[in-house]
Amino acid sequence: MVDRTKQIEIFLFINPISKASLKMEEEVLKFVNAYEENTQITIYPYHNTQTLYRYMKKNDLSTEMAVWNKLYNESFHLSLAFIAATIQGKKKGREFLLAIQRKMIIQKRALSKELLIESAEQVDLDMEMFLFDFHSPFVQHLFDLDQVASCATGATDTPSCLLVITGEEKKATLIERFVTAEDLYQMV
Repeated sequence: MVDRTKQIEIFLFINPISKASLKMEEEVLKFVNAYEENTQITIYPYHNTQTLYRYMKKNDLSTEMAVWNKLYNESFHLSLAFIAATIQGKKKGREFLLAIQRKMIIQKRALSKELLIESAEQVDLDMEMFLFDFHSPFVQHLFDLDQVASCATGATDTPSCLLVITGEEKKATLIERFVTAEDLYQMV
């Protein structure tokens, strides 16, 4: 049983186009929803050349420049869209991210402006605000800050997470492998 006097924070580092990241998001959210009173989650789209290269290798994808550019752009633009959605609330941002990831990863739909709008409408985002924020320098700045924060934790791959437990003592554990809700339950 989780000690209710503990505060649990999970910083989740994801590649928004990765099936493994989507599955880990779902597992972490399952854990967070079970212990909502004392848990928080922050999702960081972690996107750099090393994380993209590892993603391509794990998924046996060609490293040809055309494939590289397509995946890089999809990950980057989806990261910006997630951040723009999160400006309207962390929960809305997570709902948007899950909605668009499920369309792209499970339904195999290509990232497009129409798909962004459809997913934003599905979770009731303010469309004018979302589209403005998506193209704003502020969202780009927030993306850059997310990359710095992700790197500062020591995370080198996606999906991974930093589990921070505060109570009598503060304990932080970087987990650079897939974890389930049950794994997290056992760790706390």
